[in-house]
Amino acid sequence: MDFKDEIKELMAGILEVAEAEIADDTEVGDIESWDSLNHLKIIATLETKYNIHFSPDDLFNIENFGDIVATTQRLTKA
Repeated sequence: MDFKDEIKELMAGILEVAEAEIADDTEVGDIESWDSLNHLKIIATLETKYNIHFSPDDLFNIENFGDIVATTQRLTKA
């Protein structure tokens, strides 16, 4: 399983949706269960899983699944 698939699986579990419902351009609000609380759960889970920390700027700039993957990947290589 590659990095993107790991994150998609994690998000699908939190949002209680099929992985197929999550595409690169899927945004907060596109999936009914992707509300602000579940968004925070996704971020907190990624921080714990990958031992990273999202800055306020990172969080502000995340608009969709693709942004989450790119930012997480960047932070794991920092």
